[in-house]
Amino acid sequence: MKRILSFLLFISLMITLSGQQVFISDRLTKKWEAKGELDVPESVFFDNLNSAIYVSNVTGTPAEKDNTGYISKLSPEGKFISAKWITGLNAPKGIGVVGNLLYVSDIDRVAEIDIKAGKINQMVEIPGSTFLNDIATDAQGNVYVSDSRKSTIHRIRQGKAELLLTSDLLEGINGLYVYEGSLLAGVKDRIVSIDLKTKEVKDFILNTGGIDGLVPDGHGNFLISDWQGNIHLVSQGKEKEKLADTTPAKVNAADIDYVASRKLLLVPTFSANSVVAYELK
Repeated sequence: MKRILSFLLFISLMITLSGQQVFISDRLTKKWEAKGELDVPESVFFDNLNSAIYVSNVTGTPAEKDNTGYISKLSPEGKFISAKWITGLNAPKGIGVVGNLLYVSDIDRVAEIDIKAGKINQMVEIPGSTFLNDIATDAQGNVYVSDSRKSTIHRIRQGKAELLLTSDLLEGINGLYVYEGSLLAGVKDRIVSIDLKTKEVKDFILNTGGIDGLVPDGHGNFLISDWQGNIHLVSQGKEKEKLADTTPAKVNAADIDYVASRKLLLVPTFSANSVVAYELK
């Protein structure tokens, strides 16, 4: 009997220690988790104008053209408004909004979606692309999309696509964000700043590790995720601060979003098939 009790205590201790490996900063408080109708959620985007959250669902593999990908629409409280709001996609990833238009990357094309009508207006083909990933937009209505396999950035202006930049400095490019007139891009181990006029690439924040999601916190800092399960707060000239590490539980942190007005961090968990919302203190 003692041996059995000792064994059970040992198993309990191992489970506890294993659980302790998952790190959630005391700055994060879990508010809700949406799951059950998500299938490989890669990107999440909060639409303040329409008070809705959009989630891209890859469904199959990230580069498979299987016509099974879809966009889910949630309330700010994580309730499903429409689990399969937009269908007919392949492996949708990055999301951006310009007015009433939602843009979603889809391997080698970008879907332009009418938000009010809830339907796809057109597919903008991106010649030469193979793995379109994140999307960013600017005040002029331009749409920027990264190609992680080609180290390139494309731009869509007035419904037409053009190659903005290709460079060895963009190796592993994924997360994008327009910031103070420049385009920030998460690459292999850093964030770079790209001058949209001269196309000059400069280091912005170093030693970040890989970057999937890249969003501002509203206070001059940036939140980054690495897909594996790590989320950090980074700033120029400062050490990065770890906010979460769910890699031991095999829970990913893909293309995150942050709603500064609500202090709400939204995390799509990819293979864990959920979106988790945290309040950031």
